[in-house]
Amino acid sequence: MTQSVARADVAVVGGGIIGLATAERLTAQQLSVVLVDDSGIAGGATGSSGGLIRAFDPDQDHASWAAQGLELYLRRGWRGTWPQVHEHGSLTLLRTADLTRRSAQTSALRAAGHDLALLSADEIRTRFPGLDVPDDLAGVYEPRGGWVPARQVAHALLCDAGPGLRVLRARATAVRTAGSRVTGLATDAGSLQARAVLLAAGAGSSPLAASVGVPLPLRTRSVAYGLFDPGISAPNAALPTIVDVTTGAWVRRWDTHPTLLAGVRSSATDVPETVRTGISAPEEERIRGVLRRRLPCLADAPAVGGRTAYDAQALAGGGAVTAWPEPRGLVTATGWNGGGFKLAPAVGAHTAARLQEVLT
Repeated sequence: MTQSVARADVAVVGGGIIGLATAERLTAQQLSVVLVDDSGIAGGATGSSGGLIRAFDPDQDHASWAAQGLELYLRRGWRGTWPQVHEHGSLTLLRTADLTRRSAQTSALRAAGHDLALLSADEIRTRFPGLDVPDDLAGVYEPRGGWVPARQVAHALLCDAGPGLRVLRARATAVRTAGSRVTGLATDAGSLQARAVLLAAGAGSSPLAASVGVPLPLRTRSVAYGLFDPGISAPNAALPTIVDVTTGAWVRRWDTHPTLLAGVRSSATDVPETVRTGISAPEEERIRGVLRRRLPCLADAPAVGGRTAYDAQALAGGGAVTAWPEPRGLVTATGWNGGGFKLAPAVGAHTAARLQEVLT
């Protein structure tokens, strides 16, 4: 007989930002939670996140969630315990025509009280001299956007959850059911009894969903960023956090001036779920090749570090929270394609609400 290692109202698989944000909201409602992850808190993709946050999200599927997330990050979480936002500002670059098509979204954000400015290419170049922006681009600038340290946010969520959350350092191997109802998880440390299960483990959620006949097509995607030091003469002291939708590039200031943290969205998929320090020479050159079009100061800047990691990509569409009709009690929150951090507070609250529904 398999030994039972824990019992809880909800079992959460995945110690990243989505799983933790959900677990914290569940414990706030006096529900007991066991979080299962063999790599520990923020041991996967979350621990390698740039932590970029802003209200404007070009992905209009979850536009309101990004705005809700920024509001909560600025309040330092539900209990005021999260690390303070580095309010360096956020600049989202996109085609002028694309920005025009999102006028309703930007108007709604302004009406809700979010401070943002729509900037032409010429206005961007004037305000941020280090940026080289072609005339057919425009930007959404948010002075209160920026970034937060991802690992510190994750551990703050863990503390906020309090004694209602237990972390089990183990590998989940299957979802357990009785009839058409979830009863818990099988893990390599023993069985876990729970009335509901949340799968928020990125691509690792797919085989667990398949164990109860639920299709969840996800694949890993390569993520890498480099640390570049353009020198004290570079005009980057006033640079905001930059997200370039047209190239997939993103840049933010590092903890130490004048170092910049920079990455470019990758198309490499089905990579190992590993995290390692440093980036390969080809990846470094790929990042430089894209970024030099926007930040010439990085063209020859020495690389002083970096990280290679992964995230989970949905094969069709973006991230989604789904309460499956069968087995009842199974909820999935996956497929954010590396953009889940800014959405996480809202996703966590929404996912917790769905789990409360399936518990009744």
